[in-house]
Amino acid sequence: MKTKIYFSTAVAIWDADFYVKVDDDVHVNLGMLITTLARYRTKPRVYIGCMKSDQVLSQKGVRYHEPEFWKFGEEGNKYFRHATGQIYAISKDLAAYISINAPILHRFANEDVSLGSWLIGLEVEHVDDKTMCCGTPPDCEWKTQAGNVCIASFDWTCSGICKSVERMKDVHNNCGEGDGAVWNVVL
Repeated sequence: MKTKIYFSTAVAIWDADFYVKVDDDVHVNLGMLITTLARYRTKPRVYIGCMKSDQVLSQKGVRYHEPEFWKFGEEGNKYFRHATGQIYAISKDLAAYISINAPILHRFANEDVSLGSWLIGLEVEHVDDKTMCCGTPPDCEWKTQAGNVCIASFDWTCSGICKSVERMKDVHNNCGEGDGAVWNVVL
């Protein structure tokens, strides 16, 4: 499972306050990300992302079919809150917990749901930050013009930026925080 391997490897190689998982087809404003993470540095167990709770998919043959749907109660129930997989951050203690317990952490059909399940029974602060799931222009562009720069922008229909190779520069030009922003972050 990629998530277990990623966090186990990251914790073994880097000593960091937070570990961030981000898809390669998502536009990220690093200055905004750093500023947001800095607000939670004093908290030991934090899970930051754009939280959601979708229906458990019990029907075979659909994407993200959950073979263990029965564990979530009655048919039609929703998953517990978890961050969307495009981008999220977890604190050092949580990444270490995943690394140490990787062999016994249960995996569901969806990796984002799996991560949420590993944290649901722990004393964790779940931060639902909608700036981590802005749409691409014009959505993020309007927010930037209003002074509400997004941490991350992507297209929900593609689970990332549609045609990201062709569009990433345009998204950055319209929704970016400015060239010097990352260097002006106060920690």
